[in-house]
Amino acid sequence: MSAEPRGLNGSIWALAALGFAGGLGGGVVFPILPIVGQALGIAPAMIGLILSLNRITRLGVNPFTGHLVDRFGARWPLMGGLLIEGLATLCYTTGLASRGPTAWFLLGRALWGVGSSLLMVGALTGALIVSTAAARGRATALVRMALSFGVPAGLLLGGLVANLVSVRAAFRAATFITFGGVVVAFLIAPHARGAAAQPRERTTPPAGAVLRELLRPGPLWIVWLFNFIIFFSAQGVILASLVLIVRERHLMLPGLNAEGSAGTLMAVMLGTSAIVSWIAGRSIDRRGHKSAILLPAAICLACGFAVLAFAPTLLPAAAALGIIGIGLGGISVPLIVIMGELIRPECYGRAVGIYQVAGDIGGSLGPITGLEAIARFGPREPLTVLAALLLGTVPLALILNRLERRLHR
Repeated sequence: MSAEPRGLNGSIWALAALGFAGGLGGGVVFPILPIVGQALGIAPAMIGLILSLNRITRLGVNPFTGHLVDRFGARWPLMGGLLIEGLATLCYTTGLASRGPTAWFLLGRALWGVGSSLLMVGALTGALIVSTAAARGRATALVRMALSFGVPAGLLLGGLVANLVSVRAAFRAATFITFGGVVVAFLIAPHARGAAAQPRERTTPPAGAVLRELLRPGPLWIVWLFNFIIFFSAQGVILASLVLIVRERHLMLPGLNAEGSAGTLMAVMLGTSAIVSWIAGRSIDRRGHKSAILLPAAICLACGFAVLAFAPTLLPAAAALGIIGIGLGGISVPLIVIMGELIRPECYGRAVGIYQVAGDIGGSLGPITGLEAIARFGPREPLTVLAALLLGTVPLALILNRLERRLHR
């Protein structure tokens, strides 16, 4: 097999590098804001809103971003996304010294939502554009893995810098990383464009017709719903509230406080997810079965939440987060590759945008409801409910598996 069909060319590696940079800057915030917010007298529900606002903002931005990427390619959205993320981190630093920190934190998270939409939709769409069908699993997995590794690296960096130096130093580190990413993006971001961005725009369907086609009831709605549930539980509730679970159950790592311990444990979960996503991508390209991975991954997620609900000490809690990471990694890549097979190339950007909308709805509701529920009832009951909710993805995995078999007959 030649190098080209393998698909892992320089453009894909560049997309992965930029995704990592964006995730790194964003991950710094999660293990810090819940504790900082409480110390500043911000109510738990408002802290949840602050953490969710980036995803709430993305709800309105993602469809526009998808159209932008379909129309002009991924290069400029990637650069603009990193620039806006850098401005967002400046708001966090300003909020620490302000008499109205809530407003600054809200502004920062809203700006981060715009920047992360441009970055994530641009990177994932770029992976679909520049990869070949025979290597789409690995290409998507590499970009997804870079986004996933970037977040735990940021979580670890944010927790450690806040623990060893200060919260302000952690926010400044995030600012430096994201602004540095703009320079890197200018040098390496690929110029590749999708079918709708090529010089045959007269034959391209109107934007409204494309949107109606994508939102028509059918298999894509199963992908949207699956992504909503995953983002609500693992990317929403866990990322926002793990630091509170660590503090309440005293799950501290040696030499670290709650923020540093939570950042390290989150890194275990998302790092495991990144590794498993790469394995899933290779499996898809070799065997061609995408949906078969979803069923065991969904069961892993439900089991991980059930174990975490009752984990009394550090070791079972870390094991539970590792199991959750396995489930996440086994779901994200197959969903994107399945979506890529169900749509036309000129719709890739808008389809990824809607995919992100579904995830961001879940990711917005997760921190708000999760932080409030854990503050009111403790971790056990909310996590048990989430384990039951995740069992509801098993029928979705079976439906997608049946659909894939029917399409390949």
